[in-house]
Amino acid sequence: MARGTDINSAGSQFFIMLGDASWLDNQYTIFGEVISGKEIVDKIASLETNSDDQPLDVEAARIKKASIQTIK
Repeated sequence: MARGTDINSAGSQFFIMLGDASWLDNQYTIFGEVISGKEIVDKIASLETNSDDQPLDVEAARIKKASIQTIK
């Protein structure tokens, strides 16, 4: 879950990581993985971004639907 510098500030944001991010170890909880729709993740990752790594076309980066499955 995403959060600010306050460790108790987590909200409903989340990250989909595209590679290793060891600086996040012991800072955030991993609670899933993309098991289908990886092509959508790749499409979002390929969008042009500004100097703050934010997409220039915000609507093209917006995830409109996601589902979570419990794996037993």
